[in-house]
Amino acid sequence: MPATAPRTVLAATVAAALLAGAAPARADAADEQAAQGAVQSTIDQVMTILGDGALSLDEKKDQVEAIAIDSFDFDVISRLVLARNWRKFDESQRSEFTEVFKRHLSATYRDTLDSFSDESITVDEARSESNGDVTVKSVVHVDGDDIKVNYRLRKRGDRWLGIDVVIEGVSLVQNFRAQAQEIVSNEGPDALIEKLRARVHGTG
Repeated sequence: MPATAPRTVLAATVAAALLAGAAPARADAADEQAAQGAVQSTIDQVMTILGDGALSLDEKKDQVEAIAIDSFDFDVISRLVLARNWRKFDESQRSEFTEVFKRHLSATYRDTLDSFSDESITVDEARSESNGDVTVKSVVHVDGDDIKVNYRLRKRGDRWLGIDVVIEGVSLVQNFRAQAQEIVSNEGPDALIEKLRARVHGTG
């Protein structure tokens, strides 16, 4: 499976730190504010790490990756990516896919820090969705360009966690879903898992 590279390093980094959960009825204004705060908090954490001159690049990568792993609900993301193909996986394959997908996604965004430059993000308005999700809009400012990045979040317990990131109209989940669909249809679940594992180990 080819890696999915977002258009900016910071957008990719924050994207990796926002995905997850299960949704109730339509979100209200308080939910919108809470989801917006979750996005802002994640961005602030990432920016603080990236701007810390006392940290080595590897230390920055480790800390940003830890934020990403803590913020993902990989069970839900795996279901979203596999969509109707989820039922083609047995319990063992589902567990294995979820684990290797987590490793693949975190490694992908970890690597984007190699080319981090002077970027900033402005968090804009939040919009409630019909199924209880909240979309938080943001703009990445880099080299004089403004790039729109929308985060779709869902509440799980008392936390708002991302379930998708849309960069200039391109959905991270839908992108991975299209790739997964083709591989599963042509080669089966085990092939998808093996291709992801190869990506993680740098052999695919």
